[in-house]
Amino acid sequence: MKKKKLGELSDIIGGQITSRLEKKKVDDLFEIDRISDKNSIKCKAQVLVPKAIINAFIDKSSLTTITCEKNDKEDGFSSDLTLFVDKSKITKAGTLVLKLSTPYDACVVTEDEEGLIVPSFCASLKITDKDVDLLYLLAFLNSNSYQDQIKKFVAGSSIALISVGAIKEIEVPIPSKEVQEKIGQDFINTMKKIKLVNKITTLEIEKMNSIFYGMEG
Repeated sequence: MKKKKLGELSDIIGGQITSRLEKKKVDDLFEIDRISDKNSIKCKAQVLVPKAIINAFIDKSSLTTITCEKNDKEDGFSSDLTLFVDKSKITKAGTLVLKLSTPYDACVVTEDEEGLIVPSFCASLKITDKDVDLLYLLAFLNSNSYQDQIKKFVAGSSIALISVGAIKEIEVPIPSKEVQEKIGQDFINTMKKIKLVNKITTLEIEKMNSIFYGMEG
């Protein structure tokens, strides 16, 4: 079957080093803590941290909030995140975000999830090949086949962090567009089922716990 490297069918951009946007980290929440006599402009933003990528989707409850700050002629807040971060490192609908660290899975970005900062432990992927289906590629990036290729690049390394350059060398099988669309849709349907089952399981556990708490009273 025909194969193409990821770097041949997409643009892959490494994420933003968030420590360059803020000054202090407390319990995974970043905040500015600096005394200065200079004017500065600030911007609240959310970061798509790796733990927020679950089963090919973005879990908004796991996002991290940061306050970006830079010296400016005026004092105040701005809603324009591109003043602080290159737009290529901000999530956009119809693109994918890959983890560069274990377990090396990926998620799709929807319209409701635009405007998040992609951190340095992740990378953004935009398909440039019209013959490649978005959901098919998402399915591949969450497959054992992809994982097996990743392991070859990180084998023997003390740091299980794969580079964007290595990601671009990953080979993707390219079946017909019709086959791709079926695989992609089947994958998404499966992930939605898993998400639903996990939600139901969580609710059932909470119900069971509430029963026992009720007995204490």
